[in-house]
Amino acid sequence: MTRKGWSSAGLRTLGDSPDFWTASEAAAILGPPELTPGQVRQLIRIAGLEPAGKRRVTTYGRAGRHARVFAARDLIRAYEAVWGVLGEHGDMPA
Repeated sequence: MTRKGWSSAGLRTLGDSPDFWTASEAAAILGPPELTPGQVRQLIRIAGLEPAGKRRVTTYGRAGRHARVFAARDLIRAYEAVWGVLGEHGDMPA
């Protein structure tokens, strides 16, 4: 991530592929321990992950900006690396 925040303008719209997760989806999947979406966002920042695309939220009957999605394999690798260090010494920070 080269700048603060991301613009959704350059991101391609991805569907419901199981290869791409939002922070909320990753929080429900990654663990143990269970993570909050906020902890997943911290993990994304720590690992320097860039969004792979965006997912339309209007298809789910919700309003708001499109959700950014990240490659599941990258989230898993980042989680395993961070948990490998922090897991022995305590939980991930809130």
